[in-house]
Amino acid sequence: MSVDSDRLVHSAVTAYRGLLIGSTVLSDEEVAGQLARQAESVVRAVVRALSSTDEDESVPDMSEQLGSERARSRIHPTQSLRAASLMFEALFPVLADAFQASGSPVSVVELGTALEREIQQRVAVGALPYVDYLLTRLLSSHHDERSRIARDLHDRIAHGMGVSLQQLDLFEHYRTRDQGRAEEHLAAARTSIVASVDMTRQLSADLWVTMPDDTLSGALAAYLDSTAPTDTRTSLVMLGEQPHLPDEVAAELYLLIREAVRNALIHARPTAIDIELIAEADLFRALIRDNGGGFDVDAVTSAKTVGGLASIRERAEMLGGRASITSIAGAGTTVEVQYPTATVAGQRW
Repeated sequence: MSVDSDRLVHSAVTAYRGLLIGSTVLSDEEVAGQLARQAESVVRAVVRALSSTDEDESVPDMSEQLGSERARSRIHPTQSLRAASLMFEALFPVLADAFQASGSPVSVVELGTALEREIQQRVAVGALPYVDYLLTRLLSSHHDERSRIARDLHDRIAHGMGVSLQQLDLFEHYRTRDQGRAEEHLAAARTSIVASVDMTRQLSADLWVTMPDDTLSGALAAYLDSTAPTDTRTSLVMLGEQPHLPDEVAAELYLLIREAVRNALIHARPTAIDIELIAEADLFRALIRDNGGGFDVDAVTSAKTVGGLASIRERAEMLGGRASITSIAGAGTTVEVQYPTATVAGQRW
């Protein structure tokens, strides 16, 4: 049995390119070329494994290179799974026809198994760089979170308690000298202590990210109740059925929605914050709107690579979703988070 490898490669790659056209997998011609070379590598490997040819594979395995480039571009591995699915769909009938025409004794099951094995091996290798990227981003995220907590403890809570102690010292100084001024300093100390307690409560709420017995909407409602000032109106609406998300996904969504609320409270000073959670057939969306001062999104994001905005976007991307931020000076800010619930076959709501 002999298979014309070059002709087979041409037919298989042409079929694969045809399926890629219009697919979300295909972002540009460079990606198309990489995937085409990967398809050629797969075809030659299958032919070599199932036929008597001693032909060496002339096209290198692109898995590691593709995986590294996609990780740097923050492309989620689900895109690679889609590309792999399309590759099998395109290559299998071409290979089956070629082997049948050559009189090969290889069965359809053997061919399908060999093709699936070659594709999945490359998917596994290509996913490793994304794992490294996730670990790097996770460590960076944890470092940023610890740094933020340290800043809050030092700049807000410790400073507030220091002011309280100063006011109490002044109260003691004036207590027997000027009763009126003494009462003013005592009232100022009380106000500062209350503010510090409120900030401590908010920091505690920030640290509470697990939701063992609560829904995402319930956890967010509790966060709003514990952190929003009394003069800030808040609302939370759930449209559609309450999503049954995996714990780790729900925790990440909670963190990035919480970060959007926290940014609004600290920087925008709004009088209203509205959260809308929308459960669609294959997409979960969260809209966080405030009526605060607003800001120039492009200017802020170009000047800062870390902080709340970067954290929101990175957390969304690590989930395989995305986050967009729009703002108008004097008219508030809207953060939209999208998480595709059908990114992996069999994922449960």
